[in-house]
Amino acid sequence: MSGLSRRGFMASAAVASAALASGRVEAATLPLLLHDAQLAAGRRFATRAQLLGAQALALEGDRVRQTRALLATAPAAIFAVTRRSDELLVGEIAAEAGYRRVALVRHGADGRMTARCTADGASVHVLAQLSGMAWPEAFAELALDKVGQCAVASHSRAEPALSWVMVRR
Repeated sequence: MSGLSRRGFMASAAVASAALASGRVEAATLPLLLHDAQLAAGRRFATRAQLLGAQALALEGDRVRQTRALLATAPAAIFAVTRRSDELLVGEIAAEAGYRRVALVRHGADGRMTARCTADGASVHVLAQLSGMAWPEAFAELALDKVGQCAVASHSRAEPALSWVMVRR
């Protein structure tokens, strides 16, 4: 985790989790977790979610039908690790259903990370920077409000992917 103590990481992650949960996500409502099973980062996100007792659903087949069916359950938030095309398509369908994007983090193959976040999603950017290569796992922990159960950082190289968060308006 590049020069950051575990205690510093945990404090930052707790801030990120609290900022996202601030009145938007009820404790009894799990967010919708989505991933692209063909992306290594997506599989890592799904694996960590499963270890934490949740399921990240793979985007497959007709994305429009799948997304509309999933949003019919009115999840409080959507956390996803996908390719750009799915981020655009699923994001548009979610926006039509009353969701707004609070964070979009792009991870490049060269290790660079860029983020576009609203004020209430800015902590996602900080957590992404602090977690480094362990971002897919930290993102799952953030989504499930289980920050503090951090996985061991991966020693793999950067994996291109987009992680994004949407919440109900």
